[in-house]
Amino acid sequence: MEMGDSMDEETRRLVLKHQHDDPADDTVEVVIWMRDRVGIHVTLECGGHEATAEDLFEIVVEQRSLPPESENIFSIWLVSPLLELRLKKNHRPFQFAQLWDEFCALYTDAKPDEISRDEPVVMFQRNVFLTLEEEMRISDEVVLNLLYHEAKFNVIEGRYVLQAEEYDQLAGIQALIHLEHYNEKTHTLEHYKEELHKFYPAHMRKPKNTKFFKFSRNKNEDVEALEVRVRRAHRQISDAYKNTDIKQALGSLYRKYLEVCWQYAFYGSAFFEGKVQKQIGKIKGHLPGVEKDMDVLIALNTDGICIIDQLREEPMLAVPYEDLSWHLDTNEEEENRMAVLLLQFLVKNENGETITKVLQVFSSQAKMMDALIDSCVKRKLRREESAPDGPGKDREESGRDGPRQYRNENFCCKISNKLDKMTLSTFSLKGEMIKPS
Repeated sequence: MEMGDSMDEETRRLVLKHQHDDPADDTVEVVIWMRDRVGIHVTLECGGHEATAEDLFEIVVEQRSLPPESENIFSIWLVSPLLELRLKKNHRPFQFAQLWDEFCALYTDAKPDEISRDEPVVMFQRNVFLTLEEEMRISDEVVLNLLYHEAKFNVIEGRYVLQAEEYDQLAGIQALIHLEHYNEKTHTLEHYKEELHKFYPAHMRKPKNTKFFKFSRNKNEDVEALEVRVRRAHRQISDAYKNTDIKQALGSLYRKYLEVCWQYAFYGSAFFEGKVQKQIGKIKGHLPGVEKDMDVLIALNTDGICIIDQLREEPMLAVPYEDLSWHLDTNEEEENRMAVLLLQFLVKNENGETITKVLQVFSSQAKMMDALIDSCVKRKLRREESAPDGPGKDREESGRDGPRQYRNENFCCKISNKLDKMTLSTFSLKGEMIKPS
């Protein structure tokens, strides 16, 4: 998750409250992790507790021989099972780690015992403010390597929810990168079966008899075992690169993996947890034990917002900022009620008329989402105003010169909005509520 610009006041209050809590010992040992599971161990002897995120960032740049432009590509994060915070350059990671329990209490629904066991690690990962257009221009192999590993992590963790054939495609690319060319003697089905957790997310690896829901686009999706599918994918891409030294092709393969992920609205997002209300029939809604809320992941990046159903592992909604209005309701008068982020967006009804829908997203992290959306929209407006063709330039025409409009034009192309699965309010463009028929 991202600490947006408007979160500074709350952060400042916490920091000031504990500004004298630093221990006397001024030596700090820290490990800065990357998504390729490589950690840089650093001993900060002089003023260690005062080290900033920028100080740690410079250490990684030097140790991994990263180019100067990495300053805009990556950020220092504090990451734990409960919470992820992107730090600004002047933030002090040690101080934020001291405040971790309070951050978790503020921004998660975790119980006190869960919070007491939660510990953050320092992560060097993608800057959520990096646009897709900027990433598509990256050619440095070391940078692509780090972006590849982070994308792979999000795929395996189930954050990036793809189509079945794309999981196979990514598994084949990954196998070629890490296992090199396919060899039928060493790359047996047993070998792949033991490694499936490295290629597919958990929901793809569930035994058939434990899948209560089936949302496959292809009725034969589960006929073949995953180890058969990854072997075929590995063999196919290996044949395509049969005359190539894999070590020389790594940059191309990293990019090939990323290109699959780039197609989706949630790529490069900061992720938040929340709930939305399900669409339930009148009769079923009165039955005891019927679950009325849906656990969702809310993905926010530089171009828009995406809602993902965590149970069914499927995207439910993707809205670009151009079509979005939002409002934060903190419910300060109701002590035990979660804050609500109201999302209002444009859609077409069955008659082709433009109407607006309003979705309520309940989350302890609603304030952070509000801050990040605000930051992304402001940055987007500044980029458009500073563009050579200006904000009034025809969008389709301006996209002909390169990938600058790739994300805006295709933000929702891989995701079908499933509005009938969620409870939404409907309004006309004049603001009049439209009751369901």
